[in-house]
Amino acid sequence: MPSRTRFQCAFGADLAKFVREGTTRGVFKDRTVVSLLSGEPEYLDPLKEEAPVGWIVTGYPWDKITTPEYKTFLDAYQRKYSDYPRLGSIVGYVTMKSVAAGIAKAGSTDTEKLIAAFKGLKVDSPFGPFSYRASDHQATIGAYVGKIALGRGQGHHERFQICRRRLGAAGRR
Repeated sequence: MPSRTRFQCAFGADLAKFVREGTTRGVFKDRTVVSLLSGEPEYLDPLKEEAPVGWIVTGYPWDKITTPEYKTFLDAYQRKYSDYPRLGSIVGYVTMKSVAAGIAKAGSTDTEKLIAAFKGLKVDSPFGPFSYRASDHQATIGAYVGKIALGRGQGHHERFQICRRRLGAAGRR
């Protein structure tokens, strides 16, 4: 019996085309779809009511995160920009915090000193603390996983039901 689960990783304009064409042709009917990135506001916003309800996605449910660190970030972002942040906003912010923490730990902007400083570097972020693994310099910031659901309005945040846990964050599950 063939699997009824499908994995897809299109994004941007390709995601919109894939969702529209796949929905028109019944490709997703009676199938579980697992999709990377599709829960990000950058990709859900253009789809509006065409958002693929029921897909299991990674994403950024900007209005469902309730930690104090995140609330501080969100309030400051909205005061400054009169809008909600997209995932690119938080990635850019965390990148700059990482660079600043790396320079502070290295005491320099010298490349070799920065490489050494990033081994095991700990950074506070709006998503909570994370670190850069010494073995491969990869961050342990994690990802949010949830299902897309239709809500009352057009905003992506009303259509994204977040899983209660952030996966992969600093050893937490």
